[in-house]
Amino acid sequence: MDLDEVQKTVRQTLVEKVLPAVESESARGELQAVIEMLDNLNRRLSWDAAEVSASVARTRELATALGAQPDGSGDGLDALRTERRIVGERLAAAYTEDIDPAVVRAVAAFSTEDIAAEISRGLLPGLPG
Repeated sequence: MDLDEVQKTVRQTLVEKVLPAVESESARGELQAVIEMLDNLNRRLSWDAAEVSASVARTRELATALGAQPDGSGDGLDALRTERRIVGERLAAAYTEDIDPAVVRAVAAFSTEDIAAEISRGLLPGLPG
């Protein structure tokens, strides 16, 4: 049995057959959360090297915009953890001092791109804008 195929079939059934039939807004929200978890689980089971590399690049751009020096080594999960730690340290320092508006803009731009990259593909059509 191909577990990846089972997951895809379950997801497809939830999106195409179950979700359209659910009338309660709260139940729809809960079902959408389940679909989101399935999508996130699927993407985490086998990391897409190109997506991880793109996330590392976005994180390094943010680090540079925040005035931090990115580590710059590698483009895999270890690099992503390192770069996110660097950004976290810089943000912690920025928020204890007077906040530079450029820092706020950089974080907002990064967050927008990162959320767009990480949100479940199955729920994107239902989001505003």
